[in-house]
Amino acid sequence: MANRTNPPESYETLPFKTISISHFPETLPTVTKVVILKLNRPRQFNAVTAQMIEEIIAAYQHFDTDDRVKAVVVTGSGPAFCAGADLQVGFSTLIDDLRKDPSKIESHRDGYVSLQQS
Repeated sequence: MANRTNPPESYETLPFKTISISHFPETLPTVTKVVILKLNRPRQFNAVTAQMIEEIIAAYQHFDTDDRVKAVVVTGSGPAFCAGADLQVGFSTLIDDLRKDPSKIESHRDGYVSLQQS
C-alpha cells in the first residue's frame, strides 16, 4: 500500500539509517525531477539488511505518490554498489515471515518497482 501522506519538501530530511536520498542537482534544497537513492552502508559494501529493504520500500512509496519525481537513480556509497545480503546480520526475520506465510516469497523476489503514471 502506498504512503498517502503529503510528500516531503525535501527527501534529504527523511530519517533513514541505511539509505540516503538526495536531489539532482544536489545544490537544490527541494525535490527535483530526479532523486538519487544511495545504499548507505559503505563499510559493509552496502550489504542488504531487512531494515534496508524496509527503507527502500518506504522511499518508493513516497516517490510513487509524488508527481515531482520522474526518475530515481539507485547507487551505492563507497567502493561497491552492493555486496548482496548481509550474512553477518542474517535474514531470520524474512525466513520467519516466509515460514508463517509462504506466499510472501513474492515480496522478497528480485524484481522492479514501477512508479505510478501521471
